[in-house]
Amino acid sequence: MRRSFPPSPPSSPRPHPIPSSFLSPILTLSLSSLQNPFIALSVHIQGKVKHYVFVSSAGAYTPSPIEPGHWPGDARKASAGHVAVEAALATAGLPFTVFQPLYIYGPSTAKDCEQWFLDRLVRGRPVPIPAPGTQLVTLSHVEDLAAALAAVPGNPAAVGQHLNLCSDRTVSHTGAIAALAKAAGVEANVVLYDPASLPKETKSGYPFRPGHFFANSDKTKAVLNWKPAHTFGGDAPALVAAYRASGRDKKDVDFSVDDAILAAAGKKVTVAA
Repeated sequence: MRRSFPPSPPSSPRPHPIPSSFLSPILTLSLSSLQNPFIALSVHIQGKVKHYVFVSSAGAYTPSPIEPGHWPGDARKASAGHVAVEAALATAGLPFTVFQPLYIYGPSTAKDCEQWFLDRLVRGRPVPIPAPGTQLVTLSHVEDLAAALAAVPGNPAAVGQHLNLCSDRTVSHTGAIAALAKAAGVEANVVLYDPASLPKETKSGYPFRPGHFFANSDKTKAVLNWKPAHTFGGDAPALVAAYRASGRDKKDVDFSVDDAILAAAGKKVTVAA
């Protein structure tokens, strides 16, 4: 670990009800996709909020081949839209807090995470993943994200802070698959491939980056008196149950890109009975 932050208070994290006086002044918008976040801030925020909460992304950190983990204060991509919004918040002099989650999973999330793996596992399909499979990630359960967001209103210690949001535990790509396979009661057929060997137009939809992507949330714990309640391994049974309850295991899925990847890797597509 490269940095240390003040330890979390010894007491259990307190509940964080949102004060009624903050309900109307709080405004949370996704501005990273806007071409001019400065104008958006001027129109939507100035004079209307007491505390702006921006859910950014740890993906805005600049990757390092030497130290792959992401700590608050590490270099960030100047080209990232998230970083432009963060700069606009600082320039506008607004009281703000920036959250940087990694791989949000759980109910009602916008992107596939566990669902991508389960689509293949429950159908007995090979699971093609970038080699070597031991890449480490930290993930963020949506309930942990919600709890951290609720800890911000009325908390002056959170103003001006950039806070990572993720589990306390890293998990490897193959480890995530193994946890889901065990919970689903199936055997995993993992096939490793070299992403660099694929045609550039091949989009696998794979939910993780091909390399390491993990972070440290100690600062978040200290500032918000918060701690993550979830781990991916511990959540695997509930994730499998939710997947099956949604009926997605009965739906048709297009695996043509998988088949192309497996063919490029010289692997025959074999589907378990």
